[in-house]
Amino acid sequence: MLLNCAGEDPRFSTPATTFRTYRSALAAGDAETSWSCLSTGYRRLEYGEDPGLWTAHIKRDGHDESRQIRRLEISQETLINERVAFVQFDPSTVEAGHAPFFYFLHETDGWKITTHLDSLFRLELEGAIDRGEFHLPVLRR
Repeated sequence: MLLNCAGEDPRFSTPATTFRTYRSALAAGDAETSWSCLSTGYRRLEYGEDPGLWTAHIKRDGHDESRQIRRLEISQETLINERVAFVQFDPSTVEAGHAPFFYFLHETDGWKITTHLDSLFRLELEGAIDRGEFHLPVLRR
């Protein structure tokens, strides 16, 4: 069960809610709201924490990104612990060459979309694995 913490924005109360907020913002061409869905680490890694670069990206590529995101249907939301989570999309809704997951990091105002390259996400995930809170699936050949 997820609890809404004081100061947490309801738009980011769960990873799935954050994803839906992001999808709606992209569909509306709302760069400000979609920017607020991204983790600090993601913003830093991809856009140098410059919202102007994100706005330019949305103006240039937002329609294509929105089309792709609108297709995605969440098949599973997994909370690893109170800091990291992911959503997995139904494979039939994921375009070829795209990842079937979105990764999330819990920040002060709620769950934010991040990347597996985010050093804080990686640190939190590795800690969860070390504590036995999450087990990576075994790949079978």
